[in-house]
Amino acid sequence: MPGRAEPATVLFVAWAPFFSGAERALVILVENLDPARYRPVVVLGTKGDLEADLRSRGIRTYHVPTTYATTRTLPAWTATVARLAGICIRERVTIAHSNDVPSFQPAGYAARLLRLPAITHVRFPDSRSGFRWFLKPGFREALFVSAALRNEALEEAGDLFASRSRVVHDGVRLPDLADESSRRALREEMNLPPDATVVAFTGQVAEIKGIWDFIDAASLLVERGVPALFVVLGDDLKGKGALREEAERLVAERGLTGRVRFLGFRPDAPRLIPAFDIIAVPSHVEPLGNATLEAMAAGRPVVGSRVGGIPEMIADDVTGLLVPPREPAGLAAAVESLVRDPERARAMGVAGRERAATRFSVGAHAGQVQEVYDRLRGRVTA
Repeated sequence: MPGRAEPATVLFVAWAPFFSGAERALVILVENLDPARYRPVVVLGTKGDLEADLRSRGIRTYHVPTTYATTRTLPAWTATVARLAGICIRERVTIAHSNDVPSFQPAGYAARLLRLPAITHVRFPDSRSGFRWFLKPGFREALFVSAALRNEALEEAGDLFASRSRVVHDGVRLPDLADESSRRALREEMNLPPDATVVAFTGQVAEIKGIWDFIDAASLLVERGVPALFVVLGDDLKGKGALREEAERLVAERGLTGRVRFLGFRPDAPRLIPAFDIIAVPSHVEPLGNATLEAMAAGRPVVGSRVGGIPEMIADDVTGLLVPPREPAGLAAAVESLVRDPERARAMGVAGRERAATRFSVGAHAGQVQEVYDRLRGRVTA
C-alpha cells in the first residue's frame, strides 16, 4: 500500500513591523491549515512579538530583514532575495504567499527564480503605481480581504487584478462566551469598575482609525450625562506612542480623564473584549477590520463607520449600527442608543456572534485559501 503523501510546504512572507490586524490574520491562517495537506513556514521581516507568538505555536519561523529594490539598496535587496530563495530550497517550498503587497516584492522575485507559483494577500489600498511596483515579479492570484477593497483596486489597476483575484474575508477565532464572573475578572485585571457600561475603541490609535472622532463622541456623551465609561485599548505603534500621547493630552484638556481611559497596547486584546459592552469602530478607511470581527466573535455589538469592508461584516440594526465616517455626533447618537437600551445591545451581540460563526469562521477562511493552493498546484503539475 503506498504511503501517504507529505504535506506541501507554503512559504509565508510578512514585513510585520508590529503585531496588529494583518499579523493576527496571518497567525489564524497558518494555525488552521489542514496539516495533512499544507505545512506553513513563515519568514518575517521584523523581529518582535509575532515571531515569538508563531514559535510558541510550533510554526517554523525565520527572520530575514525586508529590503526593497532601489539603486542604493541593490546589494542588500539581492541578499534578501537570495536568502528567501535559499529557505525555499531548504524547506522544499511549493507555493510562496506574501501576507501583504509590500512583502511580495522580495518574495515574488525569489519565487520567480525558482519557478514557484506566488500569491499575495491585499490588505490595504494603494495607487496604481504602488501596486505595479510591489507586484512587478508577477503573481498567480491576489486575495483581497473585502469586496470593497477589491473594487477599489480594480478601479486603480484593473488590468492587474481583474482575471486573477478573489475576495477571501479574514477568519476570526470564536472564544468561549464570558460569564459574569470572568467578565468581572477581566475588568479587575484592567482596573475598570465592575458595573459601569464600557464603550471601547480597540486597535491602532491612529487618525484614520477615528481616534479623534471617538474622543469627540465621548465628550458629547459626557456632556449629555450618558452613564458610560470610554476606554482605548491599543496604541500608536507606528508612531511609537506619539499620537496616543497627544490623545491623552486632549482628554486631559477637556477634563475627561476620569471618563476616558487609555489601557495601552495588549497583544492579547481579543481576550479582553468580553470585558466591554459596546465596541466603537469609527474608521475613516478600513479594508476589513479585525476589531469588528473580534467584537462580533465575543458577542459584542459594534458601532462602525460605513466605509470599506465594515458593512460586509456588520448587518446594520441587527449585529450593530453603521454610521457615517468623520461624524462624531452620529457616532455619539448611535452609541447612546445602545447604552440606553442594553437589551437591544445584548441582542445585537448575540446576532453578531452567530454571524461571525457562520460567515467568518477560521475553518471557512482556511478552506478558501487552500482551494487556491490546490488550484495552483494543479497548474504546476499539469
